[in-house]
Amino acid sequence: MSADGVVRPEPLRDLLARVAEGDALVGLGIPRCPACMLLPASLGAVASARPGLAVGLALFERPEDWELREELLWPRGIRVSRSSVPVIALLRGGQAVATRIGGAPAHLIDRWLEPHLGPAGHPLPAETTEAERATLDHMAARRAQQTVVKGRDPLG
Repeated sequence: MSADGVVRPEPLRDLLARVAEGDALVGLGIPRCPACMLLPASLGAVASARPGLAVGLALFERPEDWELREELLWPRGIRVSRSSVPVIALLRGGQAVATRIGGAPAHLIDRWLEPHLGPAGHPLPAETTEAERATLDHMAARRAQQTVVKGRDPLG
């Protein structure tokens, strides 16, 4: 995690090697996906709330990245496709114990973790974090563009 409390993407192979022991939360996404673009801020807040939890993010940017799924993800019980991103997986000893399709604000991701890990050491308020709000503000134009492309009236 960087000094600004945001989780930075890393190569999938490196991420999985880093989180092979203990409990870890892994986010998987693609570039330019609005829900995936929120993951760095959301995962950063979860990492701050749960200091003992290894947290990481990998993005599938090239065809070669997608080819690694069979070797690196499927044996761990993680399924991801272009239509299912983002995917968040809770790993224990490198194996998935829970997966979640779709992103969410940090407090909802943390609530999803509670049955598996117990309450966070530093509970998150039930609202978006400052970093999440900044990310949403930064991508407002892109989100509006997607709304129009999908045939929804952004003003209606």
